[in-house]
Amino acid sequence: MRPKIPPVPLVGLAGNISVGKSTLAEILATRWNWMLFKEPEVLNPYLADFYREPHRWSVHSQMFFLLERYKGHLTLQEKGIPAVMDRTIYEDAEVFAYLLLDQRDWKTYRNFYNLALRRLQPPRLVVYLRASPQTLMHRLKIRGRSYEKNVSLDYLARLNRRYDQWADSFRRAPLLKVDTDGMDFVRSSSDLEKIIGLIEETLYAQESAALFP
Repeated sequence: MRPKIPPVPLVGLAGNISVGKSTLAEILATRWNWMLFKEPEVLNPYLADFYREPHRWSVHSQMFFLLERYKGHLTLQEKGIPAVMDRTIYEDAEVFAYLLLDQRDWKTYRNFYNLALRRLQPPRLVVYLRASPQTLMHRLKIRGRSYEKNVSLDYLARLNRRYDQWADSFRRAPLLKVDTDGMDFVRSSSDLEKIIGLIEETLYAQESAALFP
């Protein structure tokens, strides 16, 4: 059964580190004149510590992300205006926290997550941007964030495997998978239009297409 489409459109962009979510979210929000909710990673006070010592700081970092993502999603929902979200609460829990937390911490985290979901309406569409670990590493090096310098190819590959498992079983909202290997939607207008075209075609095909501007 297809998930119920919320009355106000919310599109969430999902995907691994450096796949291009933030860039595409900004482009879509500008083109559609929608509100943009950006990933709060630069505000996470635990992120640099996490990249240095993942085991020690995983639960701190993931709880911060969960709280911020929940507040952002709920705020957009309460404002009642169309919005584009850079990464979703679902990935924070079902990809990153699932992989990073031990069994005890995951159980506690999951309880908070399930409580949060009771108040959140699902997005109209989740767009899963995918790329190979090699492509992700190349893009990560290009953007050159200092706190990401210790991110390994193996870590990106682990996240990719989990992302694929997650996408295959995701039923909380409609999901569109887009393979971005060999594409450069920052420098190539044809690549950009191809991705936007796929997203808009999917949105228009839904029952609430009349709400889309």
